[in-house]
Amino acid sequence: MTSELKAGLFVLSAAAAIVYMSTRLTQNQYSFSGTKRYYSVSQDATGLLQKSKVKMAGLDIGQLINMELTGKKARFTVEISGSLVLHTDATIAAKSLGFLGDKYLELSPGSEDQPILEEGGMIKEGFATGSLDQLTQKTSQLVDNLKDITDILKESLKGNGEGTDGTRLDRILDNMEQFSEGLAEMDKLGDLADQLTLIASNVRDVTDRVNRGEGTVGKLLKDNETVDRLNQTLSGVNKLVTKADKMQVLVDAKSGALTSIGGSVTHFSLTLQPTYDKYYLFGVTVRPQGITQTTTTYTTNQPNQPGSSTSIQENKVVDDSKLGIDLQFAKRFGDAVFRIGLFETTGGVAADYNFWEDRIKVYTELYRFKRGDSPQLNIGAEALVYKPFYLWGGYDYMLSKDNRSIFIGGGVRFSDQDIKTLVGAAIAGSSLR
Repeated sequence: MTSELKAGLFVLSAAAAIVYMSTRLTQNQYSFSGTKRYYSVSQDATGLLQKSKVKMAGLDIGQLINMELTGKKARFTVEISGSLVLHTDATIAAKSLGFLGDKYLELSPGSEDQPILEEGGMIKEGFATGSLDQLTQKTSQLVDNLKDITDILKESLKGNGEGTDGTRLDRILDNMEQFSEGLAEMDKLGDLADQLTLIASNVRDVTDRVNRGEGTVGKLLKDNETVDRLNQTLSGVNKLVTKADKMQVLVDAKSGALTSIGGSVTHFSLTLQPTYDKYYLFGVTVRPQGITQTTTTYTTNQPNQPGSSTSIQENKVVDDSKLGIDLQFAKRFGDAVFRIGLFETTGGVAADYNFWEDRIKVYTELYRFKRGDSPQLNIGAEALVYKPFYLWGGYDYMLSKDNRSIFIGGGVRFSDQDIKTLVGAAIAGSSLR
């Protein structure tokens, strides 16, 4: 057994011990009295993901650990602090942290005069007051009401089709003028009649301009195309807000020391996850070493003589490129995830598998397929220590004898609200051009 292999085994053993001790110490994140599990059924689980927080009074008291489809409804299981006491009228509802924030579950423990809800029981679906979904629904209702008002105004400006009677509003104004003229004959109400006459004249002037389609209101009431464009714009804004609310944005940065060749390998990535079962990854990879490619040449010393000796010559060419681009699409099936795209600026594939409710992930990456050379094979694992920090280790470039190395390190992965807001603004700007 070589010294390098011994060192590698020692590092992996130490990493495994650290992972075990860390997870044992941090598996109960919410209290020292253990956790309890309950379930709930909802009509809509849009935006919720495994690991979504469960909050009460603004504080983290648990997390969502499983989701599945039951009939036409979503059934999800939550794990909350064992010190909390829930009652049979307890409710739970999905809410947003901000205008474009992550979804979380707001828990109401219920009334103390009600019976205690036993562990494993069902929590009733609550009503998320002040949520973005409500805002979107009310915006749609506002658009519908605005359209009804414009239809009523347009109808009021139409004539009755009998001769030259004019519009209904014109007839109302004529009656007002006649009424004010009658009042003008009364000395005590003369000033009031003058004011009513002036008001009627001004209103008639405004309605004449509206009838001719002048001004913003005139265009809105007379031009159907303008109304349609307004409705389309408001509908597009509603759809945009809904899509941006569902988007999850994750930032990931990790680095590991290469024990055999020295230096370290570093990855930085941005993940856009529109739904639970798929995501898009954009990132860069930085390495201390280039890629060594070996070319072997076989030469016969005396080709005309049978049994002549053969010379073997190896030429090694090192690609000094240290920066690679990662662009990948991932699809999830249960606990397994399959990725395809660019791995360090070359095409490749990868498979991930998640354990223990996504606290541990193992992966295999295969890329850099070139004729005459072995592809690059990486295997590794990530173990969540204390969110958002995790340990990272594995075997790098296993099929390359010049570049293979065991590595050990760690990383941080979190949801960044500022970047999410910028992404939403960029989508909105491109959609409204």
